[in-house]
Amino acid sequence: MSLKIMVVDDEPLSLKVMRSLAVPLGHTVVTLDDSQKANQQAEKQRFDVIFVGMPRPDGLELASRMRNSQPGSETTVVMLSTADDIALLRKAFGAGVTFVLPKPIAAARVIPMLTAMGSPEWKTRRHAARLPLFTDVHCKWGDRDVLMRSVNISESGMRLKSSHQVEVGQEVSLEFKIADFRASLNVRARIVRTEGTDHVGIEFSALEPEDQNAIQLYVMGRLQEPTPPRGAPDFRPRRIMNS
Repeated sequence: MSLKIMVVDDEPLSLKVMRSLAVPLGHTVVTLDDSQKANQQAEKQRFDVIFVGMPRPDGLELASRMRNSQPGSETTVVMLSTADDIALLRKAFGAGVTFVLPKPIAAARVIPMLTAMGSPEWKTRRHAARLPLFTDVHCKWGDRDVLMRSVNISESGMRLKSSHQVEVGQEVSLEFKIADFRASLNVRARIVRTEGTDHVGIEFSALEPEDQNAIQLYVMGRLQEPTPPRGAPDFRPRRIMNS
């Protein structure tokens, strides 16, 4: 599906890079370096995706106006940010931003994201997707700190491999990294399922905006990866269900 994309940034290079990545994929791209003109354009025309790279406070204000406009109510708003600033990230989500993508703009992040957004019902698929993630996970509860290994992750939980016995319903905290985004996460979660003697299903109880963003970007970057061929191991878990 061809997307209608607006890119708003006061850096000419960012506008050029975004156009060079999106146009070959068959998408229509409007680039602007003025937030006022961008706001006027967004009020007249509906866009599927808007990338906002303006510095704050202009960028946050523009994102908020676009989100609250009638044409932009269903638009995906992606903020391009040079700052690794948790406070800014939280303000961005409060302004209606869907994702925060770090600068410099990388083809390895943008192309998979646009490819996923161009697929039918991508928002539904994004929320339901379980995608491979292999990393060490420190699972803590009480005075215990158990090292587990993740098999995959979704926006709602994880599947972990562990030789340790954990009770269903146990509240835990998880510490792990998503190397793609140099993100260290610390999230609260709950054991919702055990699978045999060596796997557990985890449901996130609460996600801070910065952790949510890292997980969403990871999922979006792999949403269009092909499913394993027949006969190959499929490590995607079943939907996490409350017991």
